[in-house]
Amino acid sequence: MPLFLKANITEEVCFAIWKIEESEAELTQLYKPSRAESEVLATFKVEMKRREWLSSRLALKILFPDQDYEVNKDAFGKPHISLEGVGISISHTKDFGAAAYSLTGPIGIDIEHDRDQITRISHKFLHPTEKPWAENQVDKLTQIWCAKEALYKLHGRTQLIFADQLVVGQPNPQQRANGQIIESGISSVFNVQWLKEADLNCCLAY
Repeated sequence: MPLFLKANITEEVCFAIWKIEESEAELTQLYKPSRAESEVLATFKVEMKRREWLSSRLALKILFPDQDYEVNKDAFGKPHISLEGVGISISHTKDFGAAAYSLTGPIGIDIEHDRDQITRISHKFLHPTEKPWAENQVDKLTQIWCAKEALYKLHGRTQLIFADQLVVGQPNPQQRANGQIIESGISSVFNVQWLKEADLNCCLAY
């Protein structure tokens, strides 16, 4: 079982990352999707996307072993699990799937590979307060993008302008910072935690 990483951020926040080494058939056999989930999978025309979807659900399954639950998306596309008092988030990227839960409120997780192209689009998501510490470096820009994706998933309700309404603080030596979601002039502050293994970036907002 290619469990890449599983860890608790706090006693109430945990995540898991699955590294895809199996074929689609093997992932399907491991996960055993329901009829409704099979219909969702059938909408993905690219095999790799189906494998990523399955891997993220297997990561979620690792977090809740031997428990029966369903995952449904609300009108905004935010996933919810049928376990009382549990918030979840799901992410996937090339060769990896991830899932996270929080027992204290909403959560967002995002995983991203380092990509040089991020420097070309940084003007679309950087807040003015982030530019001094981002320094146009790929690793720092990826951290910011990853954190904003995690905050966006945590929020999960309406469209947000990344450069204006999502603000990420500079990480401390423990790779933690505050993240803000700004709506109608009101700022809500959340915890942001980064982790990195090789070129895979992971960020949780909770």
